[in-house]
Amino acid sequence: MSLEMDYETIFHVMDSWELLRRIPDHEQIAGTILFTHLFQKCPETKVLFGFPLDMDPGSEKMQQSKPFVRHASNMISMLDRALNMLGPDAELLAEILGGLGKKHARMGVHETHFPYFGESLLEMLHEVLGNSFTPEIEHSWRNVYKALSGGIVDSMNTERSVLDSWAKLKQIDNYDEVAGGLLFQTLFERCPETKTLFGFPVDMDTNSGAILNSRRFKIHSRYFIEMLDKALGMVEARQVEENMKALGEMHNSYGVKEEYFPVMGEALFLALEKTLKEDWNDDLRASWGSLYGKLSSQMVSAMKAGKK
Repeated sequence: MSLEMDYETIFHVMDSWELLRRIPDHEQIAGTILFTHLFQKCPETKVLFGFPLDMDPGSEKMQQSKPFVRHASNMISMLDRALNMLGPDAELLAEILGGLGKKHARMGVHETHFPYFGESLLEMLHEVLGNSFTPEIEHSWRNVYKALSGGIVDSMNTERSVLDSWAKLKQIDNYDEVAGGLLFQTLFERCPETKTLFGFPVDMDTNSGAILNSRRFKIHSRYFIEMLDKALGMVEARQVEENMKALGEMHNSYGVKEEYFPVMGEALFLALEKTLKEDWNDDLRASWGSLYGKLSSQMVSAMKAGKK
């Protein structure tokens, strides 16, 4: 998914959006039209916002309800923030879209809903802007929406596949000890010096009962999985970042090195592969790789900052 767009596309979108913003109460007006079209085109989306499936989206009862007005206005406000980041703030925009994808995955939004929203957005712009919304401008909007929605969908699908696989893993008896044990066993085999971080001699046989059956090994195994479970339960990007920062600072004090993280990642993937078995595949590995890459990157950044 690329957020790089040419100047003309961005200009058309931002110029037409500015016309919309000049309308008094534009957020409520535009949001009401957008949601009315969306609920008419795809009635099942009503339940995502707390409305009964059989409620008429054009009814006064819905359109004058506080939840409807709030959701409608918030949607336009969210679009406004995203559009203002087109161009030079593409990297930050990508992070925001990723966060929206995580939230949408947990809300029950599906990829099939996005085309309906896109068409509803274009119809709203047609109604509000009239003749100012030319075919050329519409083409630019389609390109921008494709890029924005693509970023959300990619993140949403990644989040959903990770959460679904994690839920399956948690069905295993003593999943934390099983998965954590496999992870640390692989880590110690591939990077023996990490054993000393957990109080084991570097020359101690990784497969020996002295390690695998020790209380210390089991505690660390469970703790890592519990730590990962906590991170997976976080939705807000700021909360995740703060948690990873704290973990990075803590790992600094333990003497953890940056080069350990790729090895830990591979150990995690192998543990997941062994526990999930036939449910593990290349696509799922890519999803977990994306997640682990972000989390470990935040931890490493915190570790580097702590050493300055």
